[in-house]
Formats: sequence, structure tokens, C-alpha cells
Amino acid sequence: MTVKADMVLDVICVHSYIGYTRLVRAADRMRARGADVTITFRPYEIAPAASDSPQPLMPVLERMLGPYAATQAEIFTWQAARDGLELRYDRAVATGSFRAHLLIGRAAEQGLAEPVVERLFRAHFTDGLHIAGEETLREVAEECGVDLGPGGAGALAKGSEEAEELRGQLHRLRRHGVPTPPVFRIGDGQILLGVQTEDVLYEAMVAAGPAAGPAAEPAAGPAAARPVDAAF
Repeated sequence: MTVKADMVLDVICVHSYIGYTRLVRAADRMRARGADVTITFRPYEIAPAASDSPQPLMPVLERMLGPYAATQAEIFTWQAARDGLELRYDRAVATGSFRAHLLIGRAAEQGLAEPVVERLFRAHFTDGLHIAGEETLREVAEECGVDLGPGGAGALAKGSEEAEELRGQLHRLRRHGVPTPPVFRIGDGQILLGVQTEDVLYEAMVAAGPAAGPAAEPAAGPAAARPVDAAF
């Protein structure tokens, strides 16, 4: 039994972090049943204009959200903790995520996207590392066993051939109206928008199996299909 899953995410997006965690847990439940679950991560930049120069995240959020920044951070921290995740806004670094997506793409070619995505989330939200920085990217790659080739982390430069391909992927998702992540598609089923529960994702994987029959009609509400199918 083979199940494919797509997830649109950004590694500086807390909702993507929670959504990723639940997706992988659902996939592991399927794998425990003997299923082969393949997850494809599709890149999204929630802050495409963000500089790669690191700066403390909270002051950036305060400029964006004003007095609500601290409250929002507390809410996100509580929500993530329910899934066993630790958010440290006191040490998190505001930065762009383009180079991190380049690393995910390189890892995907080697079958290592899942551990790299998890490590990048944790590096950003828990460890306070600069995930656009060459040193962090190199360390994450080494820790997860990703071969960056003779160019090392320099292979993840914004002027590389891989960077042009990534820009094309980002443009394609925007052109098809893919909304802010997380966004999921399990098998050939409906598009699921926003954070989903682990059970919803698991049930979608079960339904996507070869014995499940035709895909069900899209449900109403936040999980309903949207006209973004062409992006997947």
C-alpha cells in the first residue's frame, strides 16, 4: 500500500510546524500498518521580503502586531506545547527562509526531507539558530546526513540553478492561489487548508489507500477543496 501526501509549508511558520508534526505522526501510524507513505514538501515564503540578516524575532513581531505580539506569542507557545513542541520566542531569530527551502530540496533528492524539515523547524523555533546562515545550514545538513556536494553550504546560494528552480516553484504556488500554509493534499483527495488534527490526516491517508475506492466529495468548511488543485 502506497500513500502520497503533499504539504505546503514554511519553516518559519508556527502553524506549519504544528501541521508538519501531526502529518508525520499520522504517516508513522500508516507506516506501522505496513504502508509506504511518501511526503512531498512544497515551499512557501510567508515573509518573502525578509532579510537574511538575523535579528531578534520578538521586536520584529512587535513592530508588526504592536501590543498584541506578546499575547500572540504566548498563544502560539501554548498551542505548540499541546503537540510536544517547544517555542522559544525569547531566542528565535527573524530571517528569510529561502535558503532553508533550498536545503529541503537538496535533502528531498536524497530521501531525507522529513528529518531536515523537522530539524529546521526546531533550529528556528527552539534553538534560536539563524536558519538562513551558512553555518546553520551546513550543520543541519551534516546532522541529517545530507550531502551538499563539493560546494558545501555554498551550493545553497541564491544565485544557483537550484535557486532559480525554487523561485519557479514559489511563483507557481502563488499563481494558482495557494493560501498561507499549512496546506495539505493526501493522495488525489481534497485540499485541506490550515492546521488539521492528526486523526483527520490519518483518516485521509486511510481513505487514499488502494482499497478505499473513489475519493469522497469535498467537505464544507475550512477543509473544503479549493481551486488550487493544479498546483499539486
